[in-house]
Amino acid sequence: MATGKNNPEPLAPPAARVCGLEPAPDIAYRSYVLLFKSILKFKKEGGLSDKRGAKRYPIGPKFPLKAKVTLLGHDGEGRPLPPGHASSMDWGGQLSNLSGTGASIKLHPAAVANKGEDCRLKLELDDKLFEIDGVIVQFWSNQQFATCGIMLKFPNFQSQKAYLQLLEPLAIGCGLEAVERVKQDTKGLIKEQYLGEDETVFSVWRSEDSKAIEHFEMLMLDYCVRGSAQTPGLQIGYRDGAKVGRKVANPAMPINLGAGQMAEVRQLFEWVVHNFSKAVPADVRAFVERFFS
Repeated sequence: MATGKNNPEPLAPPAARVCGLEPAPDIAYRSYVLLFKSILKFKKEGGLSDKRGAKRYPIGPKFPLKAKVTLLGHDGEGRPLPPGHASSMDWGGQLSNLSGTGASIKLHPAAVANKGEDCRLKLELDDKLFEIDGVIVQFWSNQQFATCGIMLKFPNFQSQKAYLQLLEPLAIGCGLEAVERVKQDTKGLIKEQYLGEDETVFSVWRSEDSKAIEHFEMLMLDYCVRGSAQTPGLQIGYRDGAKVGRKVANPAMPINLGAGQMAEVRQLFEWVVHNFSKAVPADVRAFVERFFS
């Protein structure tokens, strides 16, 4: 587990320096860079703050999300020093879970913080950095590690949108639960099915004789992703019934995805797979991961 690193420099961009952990100006900079530009747009109207709420989503072991948290320094009696003091430190750690409103992260046991103190969460994924101010709502430690609970403070719609895009692969993958009774639809194959949030449906077909996986289909958001043991590569398109402008996707009149949009759906799906719930068997995970190599 990474140890702390002094963070004497202000955390804002050169064009608008601010002190320490004070709120950054309400401007667009690298902390609010979106992971996806063609999908996961999230409408501002209609309760964006309630999209995921406080439900906690564990981090998949293969999900390449890195995290640090900047904590205030403390004097010899344990009192917090002013924001911007040179003793503020970045602590690398292991994320336990994320929610629509906060995060829980395990830090080195030498880390020190108190409930109610300001902090800054730094998340990195796909070479994109997301930073957001927060407040410590829980902090306790033992000899092995310290646990830090953070409530995030979104300064604007753009920052919340960027964070929810990062959270979406966890929500889709973690939410999958096995269906006990599955309607069979193909002779010679056994169909398994897993349902998740927002009408997510993940289906797997195995050979009735060998039990080997033949193909799969993931329906998530407006998209459909398919893979087969007989053909290389993924098939990506709109799911039936998806509204695309004034049109509605259906097998008789399919609507093609643009190259950029297809690449984003592929990336989202890969991150979803890295966050599959334990309900999805290990051999299914391994089969799907073959399409990312």
